[in-house]
Amino acid sequence: MKCQVCGQEYGVAHQCAGVAPAPDVSDVPAPPKGFALGHYLGEALRIATWNDGAIRRTMNDPNAIVYGVIIYMAAVSLQLAVPVLRLLAAGRVEHAVIVASSVAILLLAAVGLDFLKIGICHFFSKWLADGSGKFTQLLGPLLLGSIVHALALSPVLGTVAAGIAWVAVFAMVFQEVHGLQPLTAILICGMVNFVFFVIQIYAFPAQPR
Repeated sequence: MKCQVCGQEYGVAHQCAGVAPAPDVSDVPAPPKGFALGHYLGEALRIATWNDGAIRRTMNDPNAIVYGVIIYMAAVSLQLAVPVLRLLAAGRVEHAVIVASSVAILLLAAVGLDFLKIGICHFFSKWLADGSGKFTQLLGPLLLGSIVHALALSPVLGTVAAGIAWVAVFAMVFQEVHGLQPLTAILICGMVNFVFFVIQIYAFPAQPR
C-alpha cells in the first residue's frame, strides 16, 4: 500500500512522517508563446485566491518570473496611489509630485525586503521542514501573487488586507513548492513576515503630520 500523505510504500504498519511529497508537475501544460500578459494576469489572480494548480503551473515557468516582475512593480507602485490622490485632492500638487517620484525608492526597498523574506523562509523550510523545492521555483508564483498588494487601494483597512493576503500567498506558495504541511507553511511564513513587520515599525516610525 502507499501512504497518501508522505507517498511511502508500506506493508501492514506505517509510521507516517507527515510530510507531503513534492507536487507532481509532469502534467503541467507548456506556457503560452508570444506576448501573454493576459494569461499571466489570470494566473496571478488565481494564485491570489489560493489556487494550487496555478502555483504548480508557474513554479517551473521562466516566463512567469518575467511577467511576475511586471505585475510586482505595478502592484507595489500602486501603494503610493492613495497618498498621491489625497495630496492632489488637498491641492498640494508639489508634495504629490515628490511622493510620486519616490516610486523607484519604494520598489528598491520592497524588492530588498521581499527577497530577504523569501530567502529566510526558504532556509527555514529546508532546515526545519525538509522542504523539497528550489528557491527559483518560488519566484514565479510569488511575483505573480504579489498582485494582492493592489488591495492597499481599498479605503477601508486596505493596507492591512494587503498584508494579510500577502502572507497567505506566501504560505500557499511555500506549501506547494516545498511540499510543506499547511500549518508548517503558515507558521514559517507568518512568523518571518511578522518579525519584518515589527522591525519596519521600529525602524521607520510614523512621522507626525
